[in-house]
Amino acid sequence: MKVMFIVNDLGLNEPFGPMILSAILKQKGHEVALGALKKENVEEKIAAFNPDILAYSMMSVDMLDMKKFNDALRKKKNIFTLLGGAHASLYPKSIDDPMIDAICVGEGDAAIVDVVDCIEEGRSLEGIPNILLSSDRPLNKRNLIEDLDSVPFMDRELVYSYPEMGNFGVKGIWASRGCPFPCPYCFNNRYNATFKDNGRIVRRRSVDSVIEETKRLVSEYRVDFIRIQDDVFVLKVDDWIKEFAEKFPSEIGIPYYALMRAESLTDEMAYYLKKSGCFSLAMSIETANDDIREKMLRRKGTKQQFEEAFKNAKKHKINVYANTMLAMPFTTLGHDIESLDFVMKVKPQMPNFSIFMPYPGTDLGDYCLDAGVYNPEKNPINYGMRNASPLNCFTKREVNAQYNLCELGIVAVKFPRLRNLIVNRLIYWKPNKIFFFIHYLFSVTAYGRKVFSFKHSIKEYVELIIRTFKHYLYDFTKEEKKETINEPDSCLIVEDKSRWASILSGRRFKETVNPAFDLEKRSVELEKCMDIMVTKRAYLSKKVENSGQVVM
Repeated sequence: MKVMFIVNDLGLNEPFGPMILSAILKQKGHEVALGALKKENVEEKIAAFNPDILAYSMMSVDMLDMKKFNDALRKKKNIFTLLGGAHASLYPKSIDDPMIDAICVGEGDAAIVDVVDCIEEGRSLEGIPNILLSSDRPLNKRNLIEDLDSVPFMDRELVYSYPEMGNFGVKGIWASRGCPFPCPYCFNNRYNATFKDNGRIVRRRSVDSVIEETKRLVSEYRVDFIRIQDDVFVLKVDDWIKEFAEKFPSEIGIPYYALMRAESLTDEMAYYLKKSGCFSLAMSIETANDDIREKMLRRKGTKQQFEEAFKNAKKHKINVYANTMLAMPFTTLGHDIESLDFVMKVKPQMPNFSIFMPYPGTDLGDYCLDAGVYNPEKNPINYGMRNASPLNCFTKREVNAQYNLCELGIVAVKFPRLRNLIVNRLIYWKPNKIFFFIHYLFSVTAYGRKVFSFKHSIKEYVELIIRTFKHYLYDFTKEEKKETINEPDSCLIVEDKSRWASILSGRRFKETVNPAFDLEKRSVELEKCMDIMVTKRAYLSKKVENSGQVVM
């Protein structure tokens, strides 16, 4: 059988899901190919390869682009279409799209083999664990893979056959699966609720397995720097990280980047990370407000603990990429500026600011729908976390200020003397290309020197600048083209006329613009939101149940 995986784009992060599944399918004797929508003519590639199955791997931000492509393709060609990735697991009602034949919820390692075998043998897919054929049928769940060492090494040629990917000096590896934290804006919380009775959520490969795959990677491809792509690399100092710190630098000896929780970065943890070869960490702040962080975002840790974590990183000479989220539901610019000031205090080497996005199927995303402050038809999430806020609880002036603060926040951190000019004047200007270019230059410089640091040739620098510039420019031009938000005096009722938007929201959508432009009313709504998020580990349990997921 021939299977073609489809991704939206190929960036700095390789698509590990298709790479692992491709290795599994090739072990079974099947042929596999990859198509990247923004990189090549995928229709021509499909015509040449003639696949039996198209397997889409998508995040929620990819959904609109990939749906548009699939709808147009299916009108011309009838190919069995399987949807997987985070969006499918997070929002199983995607199966209601008539152009999708099946979706994979959860791990696809064994499910993809069962699907291919059934299609090859002409058997029904009914009852295959982790595969949904209809939202009206319950999900037959498969136990999570306990022995991760049994998962074959990734099919890297699937992606590295693209010259810009194979020649790039940064390559990814993985050491674990699962994240134990209940962040309400993230995919993992609902995923954990769905599979809580099907095995341990967080599982690790052995150190030897990680090193063996990395050795093979280094022997076959250029590797100047390694990105460990786990949701959370390590949670505590234990025998695993101690063994890793002994073996990785002696057997691999290449610097790496990984993701960590700030509350886990003790002095001892920082010591072992540095010993193992850690050059940089992603360690999010999200907000400087302890109440919002603990209640709305369900993230433990105080500002004092965060300050200590950044001190530990500096002590052991580990650079930090720190994300801070602005424009959270019912917050104010005062909260966002408070967060900027805290970032300026802890001084991460790469400060990043993003806008909260109410992704469908997340707890906080669903809350925004129910509170009437988000309409997925009027303001669809087209790309990433640097879109202007789609929430109607902010005035247009605030939305522009939030967006500009995302662009200029890094400048305030790097040049504190400009802080007052930025927060008192510049953020209130109309978003513009000057701010875009300033942000781009600061970010690319910080990424290249402080996060992924390795030597480039002049040609590689030019190629990297072009690739990242396209990424940033796509983001900026998307934002220029769309109307940001209703003005505060608009009290509009919007009836959803888009069938796909109703799939996205899980119901026919009717929105009344929330009158929370008044700061006093907004403060009340903020307290209400925090109280609900902190007391419910899975918001709207009935809705979760109706979408085929587990009720908490």
